[in-house]
Amino acid sequence: MRTPAGRLGDNVGGQGFTWNRSPKVTVFAFGYPAGPHPDGDRPFTGRTMKWCYGQSAPTPAVPKHDIQEHLGIKCGMTSGASGGPWLMGYKSATRTGYLNGISSVAWDSDGNDRYDRISSPYFNGETYEVYKAAANRWTQ
Repeated sequence: MRTPAGRLGDNVGGQGFTWNRSPKVTVFAFGYPAGPHPDGDRPFTGRTMKWCYGQSAPTPAVPKHDIQEHLGIKCGMTSGASGGPWLMGYKSATRTGYLNGISSVAWDSDGNDRYDRISSPYFNGETYEVYKAAANRWTQ
């Protein structure tokens, strides 16, 4: 017979969650980039965590890739950083903040074959509904 362990965050801790914020907020983005830039250079190994810091801003929609309502920041991380958290109100002393995005796409916005921006879907009310459903699940 299994004993319920409870909610994951109650057992190991976790970040806060925030949504419907201004598209222009200061965030820290974390990830383990490993892929090459479009020019073939591989500045990252994927073995150590990297971070970027900046003010987010709306990015243009890209219907070809079904990208809508994304926010972007200046950042040179490559593929492999995808899924890494964007934390608003991050405090390095406690290593905590509020999840406000996740790295999704790396962009070469100036056309020089080097990634210089990353983007995240905008966290809105629908995102919160998914979070709320997952946060209330208990393990068995």
